[in-house]
Amino acid sequence: MTHSLDHLHDLRTPPADDGRPIAEAVVDRAIHWFVLQSSGHISAADRRALQAWREAHPDHAHALARLEHMGQIMQGHNAGAPDLARATLTRAGRMGRRRMLGHLLCAGAAGALLWYGRDELHALAAPADLSTAAGELRRITLADGTQLRLNSATAVDLRYDDKARRIVLREGEIEVVTAPDPAGRPLSIDTRDARLVPVGTRFHVLQLADHSRLGVSEGAVDILFRNRGSTARIEAGQQAQFDHDRLLARTGLDESTHAWTEGMLVAANRRLDDFLAEIARHRAGHLQWSPEVSALRITGSWPLHGDQPTDTVLASLERRLPVRIQTLTRYWVRVLPRAEG
Repeated sequence: MTHSLDHLHDLRTPPADDGRPIAEAVVDRAIHWFVLQSSGHISAADRRALQAWREAHPDHAHALARLEHMGQIMQGHNAGAPDLARATLTRAGRMGRRRMLGHLLCAGAAGALLWYGRDELHALAAPADLSTAAGELRRITLADGTQLRLNSATAVDLRYDDKARRIVLREGEIEVVTAPDPAGRPLSIDTRDARLVPVGTRFHVLQLADHSRLGVSEGAVDILFRNRGSTARIEAGQQAQFDHDRLLARTGLDESTHAWTEGMLVAANRRLDDFLAEIARHRAGHLQWSPEVSALRITGSWPLHGDQPTDTVLASLERRLPVRIQTLTRYWVRVLPRAEG
């Protein structure tokens, strides 16, 4: 099926009943309400506020109706819509609701919002305390002196009070450099799988769909598993993958996976599927790859600055490996085995 960009244009500037373009601010607000309604966590007060907003101006009602209608007609249009929606939404970060829904509409997947987890949609509707868009990197020093680096498409909440300092990694990847707290409050980092307690350290944490990854450059980090209450310590020079029950793997630290902190993508004999997953976190939309190319190996380094840096990386893969890049839309790209002959 061919997916037209006309759907994205319709979302950006949906016409009013008299043909006038609707203001982008109205579209953005309509998307806010659309996502909140889809989350299943809309409160009675929110419903009253939504109704008041809908009735305040005809353009409000029209923009929201347009979104609801497009979601209905696109549902079932694309057999891969649920997976595409999940991949796009979980990398949304601070990319913006209008832009995120535009990507889904480009791929014919707006209706897939109905398949996406209600809790995840609720989290998307509630903005994070700190976040980055796809392709954006940030460095922040918190009030207690802790230094945070946020990788692309990352969302973090800060839960600081008189007794504790807690950083909640909702999506994406962070580097943490701890600092002693004058008030003596303990510091912890929460992922969906475990609570991490650093011991005078610098480390990186990546939240993946079904597990988390921790790499420790200095000091040590204790992992407190959510489901079992047990603990594992990861020392400097080690990295680990874990879920809510246990360690899945413990290996030596691969510093190349943290090159993003220096504005680089680096691969050292890395599996292509693992490398493509990292590329996907730095670009908007959906990047797919065929299982036939997953086990290929790649070595190289690429800067993350400039115009469309991940397009440059993908183009270089065609020169280095027996693969071809298929661009379905600007926001939907596939990596396939190169045809022989």
